[in-house]
Amino acid sequence: MRTPLNTHLALLSCLLMAGCDPLVNVEGAYFPSWLVAGLTGVVGSVIVHLILVKIGLDKHLFLKPLTYLALFVLLTFLTWMVLYAS
Repeated sequence: MRTPLNTHLALLSCLLMAGCDPLVNVEGAYFPSWLVAGLTGVVGSVIVHLILVKIGLDKHLFLKPLTYLALFVLLTFLTWMVLYAS
């Protein structure tokens, strides 16, 4: 039985990227840094959403799901760049 070339390339890329995931020590447990950055993006998006609702700007937003998704991505990447980019 022959395996397709895509399967071999996928396995090779997994092996090559195995050491590319920096770990962060949080209270003695090691977490991937992308997880910490993603959680920071979620929490930051929720806080900005609550602020926008409180001051009344949320009802004026166009395409709310896309706006909050873009805000999440922005905060996640900003956290990654500030804390983990070397």
